[in-house]
Amino acid sequence: MSQTLKRRWNLVLASLLVLVSLGSFLAARSAEAQTFTGVQGDRHRIYLGFQVKPDALQAWLPAPWQLNPIASGPLKGANFQVVLLERVRDDDPDGKPKYSGTNRVVAYVAPAKHPQTGTTASMIVGGYASNPAYQPGFYKVFRAATVRVEHAIKSHELDAEEITDVWEVRDATGAGGLELRLESLRKVGARTRSKGEPNVISAKEPALWRIYKFDTAMDVVKSAPEGIDRVQKYAFRLTDSEFGKLFDGSERLVGIFVQPWYVRQVFVK
Repeated sequence: MSQTLKRRWNLVLASLLVLVSLGSFLAARSAEAQTFTGVQGDRHRIYLGFQVKPDALQAWLPAPWQLNPIASGPLKGANFQVVLLERVRDDDPDGKPKYSGTNRVVAYVAPAKHPQTGTTASMIVGGYASNPAYQPGFYKVFRAATVRVEHAIKSHELDAEEITDVWEVRDATGAGGLELRLESLRKVGARTRSKGEPNVISAKEPALWRIYKFDTAMDVVKSAPEGIDRVQKYAFRLTDSEFGKLFDGSERLVGIFVQPWYVRQVFVK
């Protein structure tokens, strides 16, 4: 090897070492900015993606955050999500449960963007929780509710399941809440694996900020953007005293996907 080639090779190695060192430094700085607070596990999550009147929904977002409709995927174009989940585990950093019992949660989520920084986040604008330990919860928005859930599976063949999900939610007054009945055909072979690290913040107190490092499986049940429709029966009614006005007949269902299992590490920023 000539001296010139050696010098060039040494320069390349030196550059790579600098990049690796810089990457390690940035990773360390990023880790310093996040505090690990525990692990959460859900056995069933249902995502309903809607397009609702943007002006009405924007009123729930704190300034200067702006609505930022989902840009891609099965819920592309949705600006409001209703997420229904059954939390079966919520552990602290030492692996000890933070509260006893399960927790059934309904979260109202708006995809948002900060116009000055360009930061995107899922903003929790409201919702319900069945477990008193989660009221109002980290995001300060979850109200008390009684929640009844039914989940039935009928197997047809190796790659098909007929699944019925029923959710009935009643707030403390008994007048408001939510009802969902979803019957759909799930193709196990079409199920996908997904990982991510979304920013999730509170609409009530934007400084309440979490990063979820999740691992999950996903069944797309319905997607207008992707031309998928495995829904057999669907009925949804929102009588929430605060958010019911978003569903005045002008709303449009963009899509539905289900995560049969979901686990995540929780970090506070």
